[in-house]
Formats: sequence, C-alpha cells, structure tokens
Amino acid sequence: MRKLKYILIIIFFALTNIVFSQVSGTILMDSLSLPGAEIKFKKSDKGVMADFDGNFVLPLESEIKNNILVISYAGLSIEIKNIELKNGKLNIGEFEIPYFKDISITEFEQLSESEKENCLPTYCWGQLLGYFSTDKLEKEYLTLNCREKITEFEFNPTTKTIIVDWNLIKECK
Repeated sequence: MRKLKYILIIIFFALTNIVFSQVSGTILMDSLSLPGAEIKFKKSDKGVMADFDGNFVLPLESEIKNNILVISYAGLSIEIKNIELKNGKLNIGEFEIPYFKDISITEFEQLSESEKENCLPTYCWGQLLGYFSTDKLEKEYLTLNCREKITEFEFNPTTKTIIVDWNLIKECK
C-alpha cells in the first residue's frame, strides 16, 4: 500500500511537470506588440501564435529533444539555440523582431535583377514608398530581451534566418 502511494505521487508530479512545462514571452517590433508571430521549437510541428498584445505561451507536451526555439514573422526567423528549461518553465521576456533593410526607390533601381528578387515593396495608401531588401538587416545588432546591443549572431540571407545563442541574452532581462 505504501509503495502504491509513492508511485501515485511520482506519477502525479511527472504528469503535472509535463502539463505545465512551457515557454512564454512577448514579441515586439519597434517596441510595439506584434500579433501573429509564430513560436515553436525547431523540428516540431506544434507551435503557437502571439496574441494581440504580442504575448505567447508555448506548452511543452513532453521532454524537448531539440533546444532551438524559433520565432517567425513576415519571412524572417530568429533561432535561439541552447535554450535551458528550469523546472519545465521559461519566460524569454520581450523580444524585438528586427527589420529588413529599408532602401529607396532609387537604390532599388540600381540593383541587379537577381538582387531585386530579394526585395519587397513598401506601400502606404497605395503609394510606393520604397523597398525592403530581405537579404540584409536594417541594423547590425539585435536588441533581444535587453537594452544592450547584441552583435554576436549569424544572419543567413538565403534562408532569412537569424541564429543567436540564448547564453548571450538570458542574463540581460
């Protein structure tokens, strides 16, 4: 009877750890909430979208086998590697999604045809204002979760992916 009681307690705590394991945070762009950003672990089919206020909670149904968190919006992905879950929970804080490089109409016209393929037009009320060059970032640094400028990251212009190590940003909340 005593062993059964201990087994039930262990099962209860194991199940609550599985049910309540989660990653949470807020996604921003230009310091404003960014609804619609997708958050998931790499190689996982299950993800969540940031709500109207940019907040998200990504529940973990089982022990994660991959510790790369992916935040995606408008063709740009940020991969945060070496995520550490303590007690099954992690609040990543506020994350700023960076912009692609903004170029003028004149700069766009000077690009080669292959370079033009990596550009998206920017319109306001139907008027062409310029372009976003999706193979470059607007700034050479990130401001993820802190006011410090993070310069140690990789940007792959082909896949439109930024790769940054959690160890660089976890201490600057």
